[in-house]
Amino acid sequence: MVAITAQIIPDAEAWLRENIRDLTADSVCSIHPVDEINLDAETTYIDRVDDSTKTATMQDHVNALQKLADLIGAKQLFVGELKSPTDLIDPCNWDAEVVDAFRQLVFHGEVIYG
Repeated sequence: MVAITAQIIPDAEAWLRENIRDLTADSVCSIHPVDEINLDAETTYIDRVDDSTKTATMQDHVNALQKLADLIGAKQLFVGELKSPTDLIDPCNWDAEVVDAFRQLVFHGEVIYG
């Protein structure tokens, strides 16, 4: 089997810097930043299910964005109303379910809740 990949977000770091504040979660989401997200340094997140914490870097966020796109594209993750990885381009498509999946990928490297 040959995989075909396409570039969805040409500069993930720039996209995250521009849009991270628009990716809002709600109280049901499992992963929350302890303080404001800081992509220039580190951000500490808390998993509200088990109260563990993790400090994440920009690279963790970039990796999570890639994994999110890969999982959606492979039809292995169904969150929000997203049908394709290209839906990730518009931050208006990121409901709390998508944001929680993204943060779980930052924190755990996989989506383990819901």
